[in-house]
Amino acid sequence: NYQNMRRISIIGKDIEKKEEFKQKLLDKGFEYVEENPNLVICYGGDGIFLIADRVFPEVPKILIRGSKVSNNGIDCCIEEIIDKYERREFKIERIKKLKATYKGEFETRSLIGVNDIVIRNSLPTEAIRFKVKIDCIDFADGKEFIGDGVVISTPYGSSKGAYFYSITHNSFKEGIGLAFNNITEKQEHKILGDGSKIEIEITRGPGVLVADNNRDFINLEKGDKIIIEKIDDFAQRIILN
Repeated sequence: NYQNMRRISIIGKDIEKKEEFKQKLLDKGFEYVEENPNLVICYGGDGIFLIADRVFPEVPKILIRGSKVSNNGIDCCIEEIIDKYERREFKIERIKKLKATYKGEFETRSLIGVNDIVIRNSLPTEAIRFKVKIDCIDFADGKEFIGDGVVISTPYGSSKGAYFYSITHNSFKEGIGLAFNNITEKQEHKILGDGSKIEIEITRGPGVLVADNNRDFINLEKGDKIIIEKIDDFAQRIILN
């Protein structure tokens, strides 16, 4: 029940703005909390939203633009945001997340992404080599790709300024985006169905696996496999009317 979401936390790098927002919320009768909020206000660039979702997954968030490079933030002042929120003049965008499951020689790990999952070379002087399967079928007849790697994106992660868009200069509304990053032979990007399962096999490393702007990366070597698919787990972004 979004009408009763009064426990609010704030995430942003600007301490002065955070204190300003906090005081405005307290003046309006909201409860400011550091744990277990039912609404999060994010202030900064688009990456702040991704950080906030890792700290408070599934909690609805309002992203206020605090950076010139933010493409998804809103420009409203905090007073207007609070007023619209209290009048319930908003809708909730549910962003389905991607999960990357890494299967190495000695362990299995996973990373979750709201924007994208990225596999790339860890050494700028050396390309990685990899093969791709989509729904257990060899992509491009089992061709070995050579280059900087691959980006698998959600529709949210295909917006202008994100990694997928910087490679393809395209965005999409549904499905999963697959873009090849600076490979030796041209390969067009693909938009796959929501239920698609992508498998990447590293045939020569070293490489890294990352999700969004998460600094918790996974090192990749020859023989490692990564399965990427959408999961029934959502990030929630509040869009004001």
